[in-house]
Amino acid sequence: MNEISKFFDAARNNEIATFANHTEWVARLSDVDLGYRKSIDGFNHSQDWFAGIFLVRAHSNFLAACRLCWSVQLPEGYALLRSCLENALYGLYLSKHPDSCETWLRRGEDPIAKQKVKDEFTVGALLRFAIAQDAAEGAVAKALYERTIDSGAHPNELAFMQTLKMDKNADRIQSMQYLGSDSVALLAALKTTAQVGACTLSLFRVVHPERFDIMGVSDLLRHVKVGL
Repeated sequence: MNEISKFFDAARNNEIATFANHTEWVARLSDVDLGYRKSIDGFNHSQDWFAGIFLVRAHSNFLAACRLCWSVQLPEGYALLRSCLENALYGLYLSKHPDSCETWLRRGEDPIAKQKVKDEFTVGALLRFAIAQDAAEGAVAKALYERTIDSGAHPNELAFMQTLKMDKNADRIQSMQYLGSDSVALLAALKTTAQVGACTLSLFRVVHPERFDIMGVSDLLRHVKVGL
């Protein structure tokens, strides 16, 4: 067995342990997953299918973040949660600015087109737009986005110190633990993953609230958010 396979085995063992030891969070994350699946089905039968593309990508990010969180590979999981939020912000913005869809689609044509996308689709501008559309959910998205940055989506002190062990007798790194253990940090990551999942779904609900109501996603979100 090579070292990568050993790592995969250790990660899988952590996933099983998280599933067994944190049933409440597993259930809550499963409810969020159900909300995604219902929402995707709803977007498939609406005129807002372009926003639905970002919903599918957000769901994929959410699932990957769950997998890394359950395996206790926490900093890397926060990077995926950041991407999950960004997909929701893009989907919401483009649903309200259909003329910008062509700008986004033409990003790879030439340097001018790429720069046009960079200028229009800044995270700050997208967050401000989300707040303008739904003050409460937009504010939550902004706070969660900053948390993901602090916790691993960008290289920084907090993200590194989650897994770094220093040799106190020598000025050097003793070890870097890629996989953590059952801890307060894991509980925080489980909670953040649920919060990001609920927030992204809530941002997509702004696009098509009636369909979310019909599909039962609005009620599901109210249930999921209790205690978050």
